[in-house]
Amino acid sequence: MNARHHKASSGFTVAELITVVAIVGILASVALPLANFGIRRQKEIELHERLRKITEAIDRYHELRMPTQTSPGGAIKDPLNLEQGPWPKTLEDLTKPIELNSGQKVRLLRERDLIDPMTGKAEWTTLTSDDDPDTTSGGDKNVYEIHSKSTAPALDGKTHYNEW
Repeated sequence: MNARHHKASSGFTVAELITVVAIVGILASVALPLANFGIRRQKEIELHERLRKITEAIDRYHELRMPTQTSPGGAIKDPLNLEQGPWPKTLEDLTKPIELNSGQKVRLLRERDLIDPMTGKAEWTTLTSDDDPDTTSGGDKNVYEIHSKSTAPALDGKTHYNEW
């Protein structure tokens, strides 16, 4: 009788295993969409931050290149390219050291700041200072404004990332 009692209590029944697997499956099916939502939300936050950083760097570059009454040549040592104007020619220009009139060198962005969190690539849609603000693509004269190349819908359900 001892051997029979020991044998009956030594494992799980098939019904118990099926119940546990079903519960784990239900929990996983609930947790996975929540995890995906959290990851997408984090990428949206990173996209907002990158757009802000790049836009600030473009504006700072413009301020440094723009001639003023106090510094007619601007604060950057290089002469102003009339075709390009006071805007960067490419986004990569923002990652290169810029020599100021004072001899000091500044870098407005790091290369990793140019990676779009939505696409994972350092590719952006750039607009020039001459482009219509409502256009979706720009020329290559200079960089005045940027947008993500991702056409995925945002979590707000109303916009797409390339509209930000």
